[in-house]
Amino acid sequence: MRGFAQSIVETVRHPMLVLDRDLRVRKANAAFYRTFGVAQAETEGRLVYELGGGQWDIPWLRRVLDAVTQTADSFQDFEVEHDFPHVGVKVMLLDAHRVADDADGTPMVLLAIEDVTDRVRAREELHRLNRGLEGRVAARTAQLEAANRELEAFSYSVSHDLRAPLRALDGFSDELLRSYPGRVLDEKGQHYLRRLRSGTQRMGQLVDDLLLLSRLNRGELRRDRLDLTALAGEVAAELRSREQGRQVTFEIESGLSAVGDGALLRVALENLLGNAWKFTSKTPAATIAVGRTAAAGGPAFFVRDDGAGFDMAHVGKLFGAFQRLHQEREFPGNGVGLATVQRVVGRHGGRVWAEGRPGAGAAFFFTLSDGESP
Repeated sequence: MRGFAQSIVETVRHPMLVLDRDLRVRKANAAFYRTFGVAQAETEGRLVYELGGGQWDIPWLRRVLDAVTQTADSFQDFEVEHDFPHVGVKVMLLDAHRVADDADGTPMVLLAIEDVTDRVRAREELHRLNRGLEGRVAARTAQLEAANRELEAFSYSVSHDLRAPLRALDGFSDELLRSYPGRVLDEKGQHYLRRLRSGTQRMGQLVDDLLLLSRLNRGELRRDRLDLTALAGEVAAELRSREQGRQVTFEIESGLSAVGDGALLRVALENLLGNAWKFTSKTPAATIAVGRTAAAGGPAFFVRDDGAGFDMAHVGKLFGAFQRLHQEREFPGNGVGLATVQRVVGRHGGRVWAEGRPGAGAAFFFTLSDGESP
């Protein structure tokens, strides 16, 4: 090899061998000696298979070099692992090419070796850690799922068992008021009894809401193509029938559709439209709109009203169970509706958020998972 070619081989940072047609070493660079712990006197002029006392007499190396010398094929990124007595186990990437000597045109083999032992070991360690992490995450997830199932079962059981005594309290209180007016209790006593009935009925509604929340995570989620325009219209008609004297205009966009569980999405719309109906009760001629709009990540559905609104400083509390931003005497309710909406939307793989201003109305937005939004 001429000086220029030798300089190129020497400056390469990976181990490199230049072999003649008989696979004798014509040149090895410093990186080769450093990596594999062999001396120059024991390398140049020797058959590659004799290097290091025969430690390079490796079946996979013979296959690669025979293919290059006999067929002029080239090999790139051929990964191998071998235990060298002097330096231990090495993982290497081999590149082998047949080239011509720049002096006389004699065929030679250029063997470049990249020591990737540290990289492979780091990759294996990362895989090991990932497997361990995945195992811990799976175990923790199973624990959380079991805890959630137990909590839901407990909530369902408690709520279900509370309904019977509450019905008895309400029923007997009503019977006292109707059947024994003025004979057992004076007006003050009857007032207390009416308050008892009111509290019992409110607690009954809380129990019903708890039962609904516990059921939302139960059962298989159906996925049907739904006409949300028609569904919102049905809910709006039900609200009108309850308070026929209200002047409320519903603006429901046509062509709203989604893929999801009809029963659950109806519950979500009942709560969103019910909220809008409730918080516009002090607006003389209210408007409630249902439609779709552009949002970050894609389109979203919305329910918007021009009612009481809320302060955005407290928006983080909106979707928590039993969280309320208005006094009970202003707008009755128990703060479960929006928590229900969030759970329904979450089961569909979507997200829900809200915007509002005090006295200027509120808007609630929700998306469903990919392929289910508008």
